[in-house]
Amino acid sequence: MRILVFFTALLFSLPGLALNAHEMPESAHTVGVGNKQLHVGLGQSSFGLTDALDLRTSMLSNIFGFNAQLKWAVLQDENKAFSIEPMVWAEWPWATMGFGSYSAGVRLRHSMRVGDKGRLNLGTGAIYDSLKVGLQFSDGWGGPDKGFGGDWWYSLTLYRAPLMYGHEAKDTSKGEVYDGWVFQGVRVPVILGYEHMLNDRSTFNSVIRFHPLNLMNEGGWWLEVHPTYVTRMGENMRIALGVNMIVPGNPMPIRDAGVSDYVDNAQSNLHPRFWEALVPTMPILPLPYIGFYWVL
Repeated sequence: MRILVFFTALLFSLPGLALNAHEMPESAHTVGVGNKQLHVGLGQSSFGLTDALDLRTSMLSNIFGFNAQLKWAVLQDENKAFSIEPMVWAEWPWATMGFGSYSAGVRLRHSMRVGDKGRLNLGTGAIYDSLKVGLQFSDGWGGPDKGFGGDWWYSLTLYRAPLMYGHEAKDTSKGEVYDGWVFQGVRVPVILGYEHMLNDRSTFNSVIRFHPLNLMNEGGWWLEVHPTYVTRMGENMRIALGVNMIVPGNPMPIRDAGVSDYVDNAQSNLHPRFWEALVPTMPILPLPYIGFYWVL
C-alpha cells in the first residue's frame, strides 16, 4: 500500500510545462474566454471570445492592412488540441496601390503533449495570395496611405512579399504610366514545431515551416527554421530570443521569368529583392529575432 501511495504521489508531482499551452504561435490551444495574449511587433495577439474560440490579429501589421484570424479549437484539453483557423489579410482600400493585395485561406493545427517536458505542434493549410507591386518614383516611406518606395512602390505587404515570389505574375502595366505586376497563387504551408521545457520558467521552441509549392515553383522562400528561447519576465511578461533562418537566402528567386529578368536589369537596388545590395550572397539568410508579449 505504501508503494502504491508513493508512486501515486510521484505521478501527480511530475512538473507542468513552463509556459501555457496556447503561448507558442503554432499551438492549437486557445487562450480561454476573457483572456488575452498581447504581442509587441509583428506577432499575433489573441483575444478569447469563448473557451474554444480566439480572435487573432497582428496589431502592428494593421498599419499595412486589415488582418484577422479565428482559432476554433474543436477538440481541446490539457494535453491535446485540434483547431480550424480561417484567416484574411487585405490592404486598406485607400492605399496608393488601390486595394491591390490580399490573402485568404484556412489553417489546421494539432497540438499534443510529448512526455513530461515537451509539446508537439503540427499544422498545414491552403492560402490564396494576391500581391501587387508597381514601379513608380518616390522618395522613401510615404506613410500608411502610400507604402514603401524608392524607385519601387510596393503594396503595403513589403514584409510579406518574398513569400509570394513563388507565384506567377500578371502584368498590369498596359494602359498605365508605371510598370506593375500582381503575384497570384496558392501556398500550402507545412509546419512542425516542438516545445521543450528547460525549467519552470523557460522553454526552447523550434519551428520548421516548409512551403512545398514554392520549392517546386523555384521561387520565393520555401523553408524557414526558427529556434527560439522563451522565458518569463515576472508573472505576465515573456521575452523571446531567436533567429529565423530562411532558405533560399540571397538572392531570393522570383518564379516569373519576365519579372525576374526585369529586376536583374533594373538600374536600382530598391527593387523586390532590395536586400541583395544590403547583405552578401548566401544560401541561408539568418535574421535575428527578439519579441515581447504579455499573457493576461
